[in-house]
Amino acid sequence: MNIAKPYTIKFEDRGEYLYAFVGGETLTPEIAEQYWEEIARERVNLKKIKILIEKDFVQSVSLAEMYEMGVNLSSNFKGKRIAFLDRRGNDEVNEFGQMVAQNQGVKMKVFKSIEDAEKWLIV
Repeated sequence: MNIAKPYTIKFEDRGEYLYAFVGGETLTPEIAEQYWEEIARERVNLKKIKILIEKDFVQSVSLAEMYEMGVNLSSNFKGKRIAFLDRRGNDEVNEFGQMVAQNQGVKMKVFKSIEDAEKWLIV
């Protein structure tokens, strides 16, 4: 039996980087772990070290949950360059996640536009 995932994820190989769009109703640390694993597999398959992630979840996570998510990123993304865009804003929680991920050795930065994210990513 195939159980539907509680999120949608789409990938594009954009030459210099991997683009991933992920979205759904409610974000949880468990859902984040699932989609980050998918992104990690796609990154390895395409041999990319740069990733642009566009996220669109209606309900975000708490700061405590974001801490857990940021720490977990280092297992698959340490030393990788990740540009991150949240269509719903959630600036405080995303900037906190950026700080946590950076402290784990992930080169991550949060952006408000795709254009700015691409400029930073392609440098």
